[in-house]
Amino acid sequence: MKFRALNLLTVFLLTIGLTACDSSSSEEGEVVITDLVEGNGQVIDPGHTLITSYIGRFVDGTVFDTSEEHGEDWIFTLGVGQVIEGWDEGLVGMKVGGTRRLEIPSHMAFGKNGQCFSDGSCAVPPNTDVVYEISVIDIFDEVIVEEIILGDGEIAENSDVLFVEYIGQLRDGTVFDATALSGSEFVFTLGAGQVIPGWDQGILGMKVGGKRRIKIPPVLGYGAFGAGSAIPPFAVLLFEIELNQVIKNSN
Repeated sequence: MKFRALNLLTVFLLTIGLTACDSSSSEEGEVVITDLVEGNGQVIDPGHTLITSYIGRFVDGTVFDTSEEHGEDWIFTLGVGQVIEGWDEGLVGMKVGGTRRLEIPSHMAFGKNGQCFSDGSCAVPPNTDVVYEISVIDIFDEVIVEEIILGDGEIAENSDVLFVEYIGQLRDGTVFDATALSGSEFVFTLGAGQVIPGWDQGILGMKVGGKRRIKIPPVLGYGAFGAGSAIPPFAVLLFEIELNQVIKNSN
């Protein structure tokens, strides 16, 4: 794929938007918001991609889900239907670093269908009110870089021509593109807008022979539109990139 500029957890929370509201279920009650920790960072608005941790409980205090249980923070874009309505409504106006308790009525959570699975079990039974404690760790608007192999060759700089191999995945592990599928390297000029901004930022400074894992927020990927059927709107993108060759800019 030539790019153009512009977590079981994933299954659980991305599907909740589909079952959160149902016109035939009771629609009484509103989200009750309590700030446990106010936070001192940026104010959160719809459209921000957030890095969060959470605990989900029933009203009797029984825990039914936590981000810790899944071994990773939960990342999503606020206000676009990636989470239940109670989250989209109840987190607006928080500050980064804050923790908020949301008491969410059933019709703004999992509705009359609950969160049930093909084996008949239900993480959340139908018509169940839920309570979440959600901490906003940060707004995800910069590339997260992890060096897998440092490399010892030429350093990739803006205007250099790079030869790379890569694999691109969504957060649920779905592979949406890879150079192995085409059987050839991908060649582009770094910093020239030939790839998504997350690549231009995330590959800068790599060395030939190196391998990097980069996590790209939607604002530096394909944003609100996605890319065809392979990449949905507001998708977080994960790439593993190997830098094979650098041709230095002669200017």
